[in-house]
Amino acid sequence: MKTGVKIVILIGVIIFIIIALFIGAKIWLNYTWFNKLGLLSVFVKVIWTKIGMWFTFFFIFLIFAGVNFIIAFKKGNIQSIKIQQGGVPVEISRKIGVIIALLGLLILGLIMARNGSGRWELILKYFNKAEFNIADPVFHRDLSFYVFTLPVFLFLKSWSLGTIILTMIAVSFLYLVSGNVSFENNKLTISDQAKKHIISLILLIVIIIAWNYWLKVYQLLFSKRGLIYGAGFTDVKVSRPSFYIMIAVSLFTAVLTYIGIKKNSFKQPLIGFGILIAGAIVITGIIPGIVQQISVRPNELVKELPYIKNNINYTRKGFNLEIIEREAFPVEDSLTAADFTPEEGITKNIRLWDHRPLKATFSQIQEFRLYYDFYDVDVDRYYFGDEYRQVMLSAREINYDEIPPEAKTWVNETLQFTHGYGLVMAPVNEIGEEGLPVLIVKDIPPKISVPLELERPEIYYGEETIPYVIVNTKLAEFDYPKGDTNETVRYAGTGGLQIKSSIRKFLLAVQLKSLEIIFTKYLNPDSRLMVFRSIQERVPKIAPFLKFDPNPYLVVHDKKLFWIIDAYTITDQFPYSTPSEGRYNYIRNSVKITVDAYTGDVKFYIIDREDPIIKTYSNIFPDMFNDISEMPEGLQRHIRYPLYIFSVQAEIYSTYHMTDPQVFYNKEDKWNIPREIYGEEETNMIPYYTIVKFPDAEQNEEFVLILPFTPTNKNNMLAWIAAMCDGENYGRIIEYKFPKEKLLYGPLQIESRIDQNSEISQLFTLWGQKGSSVIRGNLLVIPIKDSLIYVEPVYLKAEQSELPELKRVIIGYQDNIVIGLNLEDALYKMFGRPEVAIAEKGEAVMVEPEAGVLLSIKNLVDRAVSHYNRAQTMLREGDFAGYGLQIEQLQTVLDQLEERTK
Repeated sequence: MKTGVKIVILIGVIIFIIIALFIGAKIWLNYTWFNKLGLLSVFVKVIWTKIGMWFTFFFIFLIFAGVNFIIAFKKGNIQSIKIQQGGVPVEISRKIGVIIALLGLLILGLIMARNGSGRWELILKYFNKAEFNIADPVFHRDLSFYVFTLPVFLFLKSWSLGTIILTMIAVSFLYLVSGNVSFENNKLTISDQAKKHIISLILLIVIIIAWNYWLKVYQLLFSKRGLIYGAGFTDVKVSRPSFYIMIAVSLFTAVLTYIGIKKNSFKQPLIGFGILIAGAIVITGIIPGIVQQISVRPNELVKELPYIKNNINYTRKGFNLEIIEREAFPVEDSLTAADFTPEEGITKNIRLWDHRPLKATFSQIQEFRLYYDFYDVDVDRYYFGDEYRQVMLSAREINYDEIPPEAKTWVNETLQFTHGYGLVMAPVNEIGEEGLPVLIVKDIPPKISVPLELERPEIYYGEETIPYVIVNTKLAEFDYPKGDTNETVRYAGTGGLQIKSSIRKFLLAVQLKSLEIIFTKYLNPDSRLMVFRSIQERVPKIAPFLKFDPNPYLVVHDKKLFWIIDAYTITDQFPYSTPSEGRYNYIRNSVKITVDAYTGDVKFYIIDREDPIIKTYSNIFPDMFNDISEMPEGLQRHIRYPLYIFSVQAEIYSTYHMTDPQVFYNKEDKWNIPREIYGEEETNMIPYYTIVKFPDAEQNEEFVLILPFTPTNKNNMLAWIAAMCDGENYGRIIEYKFPKEKLLYGPLQIESRIDQNSEISQLFTLWGQKGSSVIRGNLLVIPIKDSLIYVEPVYLKAEQSELPELKRVIIGYQDNIVIGLNLEDALYKMFGRPEVAIAEKGEAVMVEPEAGVLLSIKNLVDRAVSHYNRAQTMLREGDFAGYGLQIEQLQTVLDQLEERTK
């Protein structure tokens, strides 16, 4: 063997070993990681399915294409291959030609096998499918056929067609270079064997075309031709029989092609394909188009009415809109000051803090170091003793991009800065000094002023914890800053993969492409490597077949921190259902997922037991999913109806609340998502969480997700929907419809009235002249008993500051707009003072503006000093309206003091 050949072989072996090493390291890491999470069966099921499908499709292609290659070589009597090299003809021997053909065959086989194994999910769903127990309205097949079976048929059709076409191209090329196909005197000459062989492959293509028309019959249920999504009049009455005719035409073409094989002639197949193409153009294209334009469009309502009904029914099923209950909301406008006393508990959960300015505020007052970051602010609710409170909270994580460049070493990023620390929590309605939030969980280590315990504030797994880290090394980990020094800690949990041996170190170094793992002296047998720490990467790696909510949220439970993530099952194969954003037309929030922020343990809980898609996945991965009843009760209190699916449902419901086909056709009652002003820009209103007491509820408060609606091309409000989040009511969605005879202002109309209010506009102008930025927060429509109020916080950000301060609260009720220093102040202006109980000497009294608060003499003195200090601050700021209000409130407190000391 020549030296050059040996070198080539050696290089090939080395490349193979390197590739095998990387693939082996990846498989080992995934195997170990899934095993650590207790989900090894999931990994094994997927990997064996992929391997099995890879070899299945590889050998199917190899056998089919190989047989055709053998036929080409033997029956075509290919002795040599002739090619042109630099204009000089070169003849390659039969042996070398066979080797080249085999290499080409292997490469094509690898491509087709990869394509086949990538559809492992389709195959697993097909063999484990659950029934929907809903039939389509045209063919009366269970919808599982369209969701699980039809996609497999479409894939197999495409794969088979690709296999035949690739084989035909390769075989034709072999015949061409071997001289069985040639061009002489501008005339194409094909040997008899080559002709027969190519026509045989064409016959298979024609059979697949016939199969394709059979599949197209069922794909009519996803038609976009007519007025609605799904099969319309033309599709059912014209296109459906047209496809059956084309099946017959295809089979006729197949017969002509078979005759061509017998006669060894292209004439018959060409005639057949001519008929097939003409039929496709005329029968499936021109005729349906003419019927649509001439017969259907002039009589659209009559012709399409039953199909509009199908579209309405199945879109409502696809997006689960059928569960929405309908109730009347009378809007009596009967609120009084007495409705806002502390005993009523209404004001304590009206959200004043918006997540966007609050994130900036948290960053300014609670990050402490450059490398700490608050990635997002979430809203949740907690029981503090017997009190049900809505809060805003955010996790304090490490942003590795903010570590100073001189400190960005492998040791620091991997061994020392391993985790974030704690969280910040604030009630949604409380305003502290200088317009800042009142923090009930703050600082490092955490200081907690409510009945809430947290013993494990470390965050090893979160939204920003992207790089891998190694814990329990010879170096102590950085825990948190303490003055001029840093506190250190050693990891005490079970998270991460143990680095037990040099072999493991080597495999990890290969997979993570990090030589430092091999050569560092800081590791020991107890060291643990934490990988896939970002929950946006960690959870999808386990279940790539689910769609995940873009907003995980943090929960304090059992003295630890957990993340809760919502997951959805989706498909675009639900008949007649109009797709959302052109992507999917069926969605369910079927799974709740928890991730332990300290150990990284992941648990999947099924919350929608009726969803056939999650039933199918549960059949595939029986060890993966738990029932929601198995979720710890403390975590169950924090599950919520997700904003993502609620927004999708609201968008669809704005049209599909109309269930009468004729009303739907005329779009007589189409709704819109309201517009509002945020900052200085008009934008769509975003659904918001709040705690409310519904008109029919005597005692219980509900954590709900709310969104109002306005009519198309109008801004008044006509309804709102609420999704329940608590306990047995979880998942209930109620539409509250306002009386048609009553005009209710929509959010944008309230925004316009705010702009027209002279007191407010003067205040905004004054602040703007001083170089400050006015940030108008989210306008909230709050249902209270049988009435509505509108609440909009106003933030002020100084020109040289990144710290927004909540300076005012605007309230709208009926035709009135008022602005106050805080919520209580604005309510006082709107509804007046509740009855004030003056106690006997030596006892507490009740005074305003915080209606119903018991105050001693010392409290009154403190309140008087506070009003005086605020008045002086506003005088310096040039806020004369605020100054006058504070002086009025100071006088009220002084009068109470005088009365109190008589």
